[in-house]
Amino acid sequence: MTSPCGIRCGIAGLALLQAFACAGDRGPGPTAAVIETAKLELASSPERLILISVAGLSPAAYRATAGARAPMPTLAALAATGVSADAVQPAVPASRYPAHATLLTGRVPGEHGIVADRLLGEGGVRRSLYSHASQLRSPVLWQVAAEAGLRVTSLGWPTTVGAEIAQTLPDLEPSSGDESWVAGLQGSATPDLLAAAIVEGGTSAAVRRPGPARDAVLVGVACRVLAAPAPPQLLLLSLSGPTGVLARYGPDRPEVEAAFAAVDRQLSRLVGCLRDAGRLETTALVVTGDHGALEVHTAVVPNAVLARAGLLTPEEGRVALVSWAAIARSNGGSAFVYAQGTDDALLARRVLSQAAEETGAFRVVSADEMSQLGADPAAWFGLAAKPGFVFTDDAQGPLLRPAPVRGAWGYLPDAPGMATGFVGWGAGLRRGVRVSEMRQSDVAPTAAELLGLSLAGGKGRALVGVLELPEVSSPSAPP
Repeated sequence: MTSPCGIRCGIAGLALLQAFACAGDRGPGPTAAVIETAKLELASSPERLILISVAGLSPAAYRATAGARAPMPTLAALAATGVSADAVQPAVPASRYPAHATLLTGRVPGEHGIVADRLLGEGGVRRSLYSHASQLRSPVLWQVAAEAGLRVTSLGWPTTVGAEIAQTLPDLEPSSGDESWVAGLQGSATPDLLAAAIVEGGTSAAVRRPGPARDAVLVGVACRVLAAPAPPQLLLLSLSGPTGVLARYGPDRPEVEAAFAAVDRQLSRLVGCLRDAGRLETTALVVTGDHGALEVHTAVVPNAVLARAGLLTPEEGRVALVSWAAIARSNGGSAFVYAQGTDDALLARRVLSQAAEETGAFRVVSADEMSQLGADPAAWFGLAAKPGFVFTDDAQGPLLRPAPVRGAWGYLPDAPGMATGFVGWGAGLRRGVRVSEMRQSDVAPTAAELLGLSLAGGKGRALVGVLELPEVSSPSAPP
């Protein structure tokens, strides 16, 4: 069925996209494939949904400002002719693993169980990440889709190791310095996708760490599966290229703009692949982010305070601890404090409250506020860094020191710059809709609604106003 917008929106969309295309793209026409999409009459409901996360995505990436184009012209074109949000309130903490779990469950970290990026153990904060799907404690979009008989593919999405997904390249890093990225995926990835990743250049040294090269491989694999005779009906794709650049340089730097421009070219490439496969008209695209980023200058070391209070014992010359009765696990702009008992927790709060007052670098977050934010219920309380400050997991040395990074995330939602983005375009999505504010937990139920599925029970709500649902006649005016 023709969408209510019909040809009128198609012409308007074409004009907008051509305007973006004329705004001075750098490099070989990244919006060219998108311009073609405006000529299509999109299906009223999608045959497939592609959910894409972009690390560190800010709404500013697709919002043009006076006298300057948007840093991501392809995404800006999709936003202008589809659905876009001015701000998406992130999960707490606003970091990679909790955010990606929230995006697929519609629940907050305290409910879905992915409460931080790194695990906590007897030796302190571990290098191990929340990578295994068994750590999820609530229904996930891929589960609901698979149970409904839909084909699911996941590429680089966090917390998918061991997941019951038909095709997956999980989010795993090489375990040694000379191991290639694809070698590290052996035994965890499905063989057909692993073979496709190798053909796309997955053995290259440039792909060993998150960056433009790895994103290009993942998009190449996505193009292959979308062109297959039986493409997935739900495709999850995580593009993490900007992560390292954001940490090294901080936001609003030319290097960061270049990193997002590289992601934008991959989005344009993906749209082109869908067009070439004849599947663009029947596909819904949703592009969202995990968190924003802030510029930082000073590191705060709360575990050094706890060590001086006798609440933890560092191992000389190592990050690992001999033991701990209370410990702070850093999320970047926030830290959650854990304790073995009530007395330990009370002492930890007292000494950290004093440090907060003396430095003015952070504040103590009560257990009640943590609960309201949906943060880890196992933490006794939290710490929230002021802008410019970032927490580390070190346990030795001074409380304040020069920050080892220039950009950080993991702050509480009220911190400026933490809002992330959301753009939806394609079959089943309305055109020209701008949402002032939404929550990260709203993405999963909205995606489920697009696919005709139900993902209820969490704090998130489906944004029915962005969907092409049957029109309801207006009620009669009162006499």
